[in-house]
Amino acid sequence: MFKQTKNFILFAAFLSLGFISCKKSSSNTDIAIGTISVSIDGAATTFNYLAKADVLSVTGGYGVRIQGNKKDPSLSATSLTFSVVRPTAITTGTYVENAGSNPLVEMSYFYDLVLGTGTSSVAYGSTTSPVTITITDINTSSVKGTFSGELLSPGISGTPFKNVLVNGVFYVRF
Repeated sequence: MFKQTKNFILFAAFLSLGFISCKKSSSNTDIAIGTISVSIDGAATTFNYLAKADVLSVTGGYGVRIQGNKKDPSLSATSLTFSVVRPTAITTGTYVENAGSNPLVEMSYFYDLVLGTGTSSVAYGSTTSPVTITITDINTSSVKGTFSGELLSPGISGTPFKNVLVNGVFYVRF
């Protein structure tokens, strides 16, 4: 009986040492798949619900769409969608709205106002702060990068206003 107790104590001590010495490593690359975050008009906002990337079917070209919702779509329709389409494969690099190298860069931000009423703000060809999407990593399973830009909304009252998006970051699965 004493030998069993001694073995149990010895086993428990080694197990405790194992837990103490094991430390979860963390680095800046440990970002959860399915993350889209950005500062919109100075307010930090995430679109992590159902965040994903899609390969677009484009005749004579290639396309990628990144999209996410702020909350469950049954609770809020607030969402962000952006895409890059061009005649050659989408690779790492910077894609700018209005650029002459033939990428089509689009962005749309839809947000709820009150009781299911919402409005959209879309890329409009800003010359001072065009929508810019930088893809830093892309492979068959995920896409990662940054984005920024200025979007225009017609406004509910008919008076247009701009949404400024800065410090956007995304890392999503296809």
